Amino acid sequence: MALTCATRLPRRALALLAMTGVTAFAQSTAYAAVGPGESYPSRPIRAIVPLFTGAGTDIIARRFSSQLSQSLGQQIVVDNRPGASTTLGTNIVAKSAPDGYTLLIATTSTMSVLPSVMKPPYDPKELLPVAAFCVSPFVYVVSSQAKIQTLKDLVSTGRAAPGKLTYGSSGTGTLTHMVVELFSVVTKANFQHVPYKGVTGAHVDILGGRIDFVADSPASTLPHITAKRFRALAITTPKRSALLPDVPTFAELGLAAAESDFVTGLIAPAGLPKPLVARLQNETLKVARSAEFREFLAQQAYEPLSLDSDQFSVRIRTELAKWQKVVRERNIKIDQ
Repeated sequence: MALTCATRLPRRALALLAMTGVTAFAQSTAYAAVGPGESYPSRPIRAIVPLFTGAGTDIIARRFSSQLSQSLGQQIVVDNRPGASTTLGTNIVAKSAPDGYTLLIATTSTMSVLPSVMKPPYDPKELLPVAAFCVSPFVYVVSSQAKIQTLKDLVSTGRAAPGKLTYGSSGTGTLTHMVVELFSVVTKANFQHVPYKGVTGAHVDILGGRIDFVADSPASTLPHITAKRFRALAITTPKRSALLPDVPTFAELGLAAAESDFVTGLIAPAGLPKPLVARLQNETLKVARSAEFREFLAQQAYEPLSLDSDQFSVRIRTELAKWQKVVRERNIKIDQ
């Protein structure tokens, strides 16, 4: 007899199980059931990433999904749905049935930045933070052929000739946009923003000499840095990265006020039953704390992080207040 849901067992069977000490186990597995005779997950799960393939979040999401698949015992299919400053893919999840089979892997931008600059097609309350599993800084990069040699050069040019230097992002209102706006607030330097449908497009245009710089994750810029196509100017962390030991930090450069990072986590449609939230939260944290995943994160210059649903929600609220201030000071808007 399969113990897929303890509540379906006859009373007599439960009594017999109690005598053998199995009842507690049977009852503890009941949380996984989503319907009569069905335990979660019983079919493949779709994990939407609202960015293009190859973006830093996508790289991390694919590795995380692979390990979570093993932990849950069911395949997780990554579905890239970029566009509209990540709101396209996010909206799919927000409007999906809260059954645990459509999830979102995204950064805090989804719920802490975009609502500050636009009215997204979804209400942030339609989304439920499940757990966060890593955090990453940003690295400022230019072409290796650029005249800009240091972050000091970038700032001085941005002050002397406002708007002369251009930078790319994955879209207006995304974190790759907002971190440079915060940088501008702190340094009093101004640059021209060029939004793309995905930050990889900005990489191509840096190499082609069409834009000047980008602030992006080490995960997506490291291949270009290693190949000496990009020159890394600075990293937005208090301490240096083991993978970029020669790159100075914002703290070292006296720009601690412009430090930024982003948390990546698992998000579900609001209304997901608490037992399923607990299951996904616990399995996510299990992956986040595993030696295998932590080693992978280190290779990508990410830091491990374990935030449960409540902690993830608090982090999002804190970030929301931070970015709302930047939006006001820089008068950032998205035409809709």
